[in-house]
Amino acid sequence: MSGRTKTSTAPGAWDDMLKATLLPNRAARTVREEPDGSMTLAVPTRKPSFFRGLINWLVRVPKERLTLLDPLGAGIWKACDGKRTVEEIVVRFATLHHLSFHESRVSVTGYVTSLLRRGVLAVAVDPRG
Repeated sequence: MSGRTKTSTAPGAWDDMLKATLLPNRAARTVREEPDGSMTLAVPTRKPSFFRGLINWLVRVPKERLTLLDPLGAGIWKACDGKRTVEEIVVRFATLHHLSFHESRVSVTGYVTSLLRRGVLAVAVDPRG
């Protein structure tokens, strides 16, 4: 038997990620919704600990970071309500845009990853495993 891990049981496998539930960052707020479906979100920023005293006068840290979502991204953002799993969002996106499950999975997970990095979304973890 090889020392290779099966893809489905490897850490970070699709199966675990698809079962995750996403919810919006409570601190994020909608700044603007456009008629075309796009939207702008604002997420508060934290001042790093080294920004004290004199350096705070020299470098201004913005209070919020804006994130612009295109109409497709806004649809994904709105679907991340803390009730739907990533898999349910992928299936819904596939149906709405006439894509296969796998095409939709790549698009949705890529977009969700960028929203997680920007602090716009959070992952809800089931303590029961």
